[in-house]
Amino acid sequence: MKQDAKASEGKTRKTYCRICEAHCGLEVTLNGKNEILAVKPDKHHPVSKGYACVKGTGIGALHSDPDRVNFPLKRINGELHQISWDQAVKEIGDKIRNIRGEYGNRSIGMYQGNPTYFSFQNIMYSSAFLEALGSPNIFASHSIDGNNKYEAATQIYGRSLVHPIPDLSNTNFFMCLGSNPTVSQMSIIQVINPLQKFKEIEARGGKVVFVDPRRTETAAKVGEHVFIKPGTDVYLLLGLLHVITYEYKLDTKFAEGFANGVQKFVENAKAWTPERVSELTNISADTLRRLAYEYLNADGAALYMSTGVNMGPFGTLSYWLVQGLNLLTGNIDRKGGLKLPRGAFDALKLAELIGLGGFDEHRTLVGDWHRVAGCFPASTLAEEITSDHPERIRALFVSAGNPVHSIPNGKSVRSALETLDLVVSIDIYQNETAAYADYILPATDMLERSDFPVSHMVLQEKPHAQYTAAVVEPLFERRPEWQIYSDLALACGAPRFGKSVCNTLPHLNRLLNKLPILGNRIGAHYIKPDHLLSILLRWGGQVSLKDLESNPEGIVLDDTIAGNFLGKRVPTPSGQIQLWPEGLTQDLPRLDTVAMQFFANTGKLQLIGQRQRRSHNSWMHNNPHIKQPNGNLALMNPEDAKKRLIENGDKIEIRSNQGNVRLAVQLTVDIAPGVIAVPHGWGHQDSGMSRAAELPGVNINDVIPGGSLQMEPISGQAIMLGHFVDVRGVSTESKHSESESISTAI
Repeated sequence: MKQDAKASEGKTRKTYCRICEAHCGLEVTLNGKNEILAVKPDKHHPVSKGYACVKGTGIGALHSDPDRVNFPLKRINGELHQISWDQAVKEIGDKIRNIRGEYGNRSIGMYQGNPTYFSFQNIMYSSAFLEALGSPNIFASHSIDGNNKYEAATQIYGRSLVHPIPDLSNTNFFMCLGSNPTVSQMSIIQVINPLQKFKEIEARGGKVVFVDPRRTETAAKVGEHVFIKPGTDVYLLLGLLHVITYEYKLDTKFAEGFANGVQKFVENAKAWTPERVSELTNISADTLRRLAYEYLNADGAALYMSTGVNMGPFGTLSYWLVQGLNLLTGNIDRKGGLKLPRGAFDALKLAELIGLGGFDEHRTLVGDWHRVAGCFPASTLAEEITSDHPERIRALFVSAGNPVHSIPNGKSVRSALETLDLVVSIDIYQNETAAYADYILPATDMLERSDFPVSHMVLQEKPHAQYTAAVVEPLFERRPEWQIYSDLALACGAPRFGKSVCNTLPHLNRLLNKLPILGNRIGAHYIKPDHLLSILLRWGGQVSLKDLESNPEGIVLDDTIAGNFLGKRVPTPSGQIQLWPEGLTQDLPRLDTVAMQFFANTGKLQLIGQRQRRSHNSWMHNNPHIKQPNGNLALMNPEDAKKRLIENGDKIEIRSNQGNVRLAVQLTVDIAPGVIAVPHGWGHQDSGMSRAAELPGVNINDVIPGGSLQMEPISGQAIMLGHFVDVRGVSTESKHSESESISTAI
């Protein structure tokens, strides 16, 4: 209440959250000293309309966290010491010049963490920085949870950023596989308050179905829930295709008018009868037939899948089947089905002009893995560092990321980092990866920089545009990433011209700043990211930067029109959708091999992940606003616990060939028998985040097998879910210290 009273006396600034795709509108209240008093949902935002989750409203605490990195740091004899920006930039630049001179351009690498893609400035300049140095070695976090979608989109539609978005405002049948929108919103789609959208579907007589090994918080509130065996969604989709085409005799003429390979796509499902699929998925044949009928006969329907399928053994094939089924049933490019937004400017056209998101010729030194959406798979990073190849990586920049904690088999990443000549972390915290950094450079947070959601505007269910200026000045010596990478590019000897305008700008700005009159007037870095944004918006012709500055809560754009994609905007050479791409279908034989493995692992449980409403990825765990006092708990079905003499609140051990962890268990019938779920991102004892280090919890990635053998062969996606693990009680007397607070949902 005291905080609310203070907030009413302060000045308010509008911005938007950049933690997830939803980008909810926020209001930030400041006092006379520009200190943040409160962060609340923006009731006047034209799309979010006062909706925001607890994560977004906690960014004020993140901004003022005493554990933040506030000054450039250099590691000397194992200890971090504060240095000046000039010293840090010069020393890093000198080291990079020497490494490139001795070992070549490819000796430099970069890892881009999840927050990189929620910053217009960061994603442009960090990628351009490495490109300017002549290295292809960008590794990204999206190969941990979404590479499959980008790879499938590239092969089906010609570009990695083409993802038809469900028209939820008009959909009458929506099937959601492997997602929990109430807790984590939705992935590769920007929809705000999805639970309300689902309730509206039911209110108008439609249907919502959730397919998941766990009855999620979303499924508990709306729709029908169907349990499925982890990793078998691909078989369910093949079964749906079989029923629709072989039993219900769907006419494929519509799809054949816009796609190549339709008949091969259909023929592939011939052997996957509902009865065969039922044995693999634990979904009855009758249920599968009913779902196929309801989907096929709905007036506007959409299949959607997210990380719970992406991170399994067949994420790419599953997304291919989702796209194909939506096309065959006539639901792509139609009202109530799925549509392809344009955004404030035509990002798809821009991608074609600059060659972004297409097929990539670059390959890793080890394993011959290709880049997806411009980045190599993160699971190959350790091998690219430790290889005996003369061009192996010897210097690594880490942008807003934590590969040591996020990649399966983090021990191999730790060992690899120790062999590098240089590690530079550009971040807001000292995380587990920064513990191996020679230099740590302090970046701004989302309240300290301007932004525009370029990466996500083609994913909007409700098209709108919102620009945010910096809400507050950066504290201490924090700098925006675009400035950091511009300065580093000059110091590292990057050439003046490259494929991206961002390669040239640092040199142009340096020249402008040397002019005696202009230099005094404009200060450093005259041409900034906002200038580029202004040009792109003018090119788009829908809204200008000036319009957005005058409307800080955002502006609603015209709705996406059905019928503007198929035969018109498909960015393949032929303009046709490729429904039988050879680069993808070569993985089909693996279906039978893996199917047999599901029957051979009796006595073990399958490990899946779980999202938490009051938690997020590892970089948020130091925020006192995000309260999860138990850290992560394992969820297990009572039947499985009884067989192992495990009781609610017991401490258990989860073990694989990779490693083992111990944590407390919560018993619940909301998880299918044979499955165990553990939230990711916990276990911060090795980080410089004091509050996170004190919280209980373990890093489940220590159990998940890593390396090239645990990567999906087509996309390089790390296989994070569905692994068979041994589970045992540590002892029947060893109760979790907070077991009394753990409820049993039986």
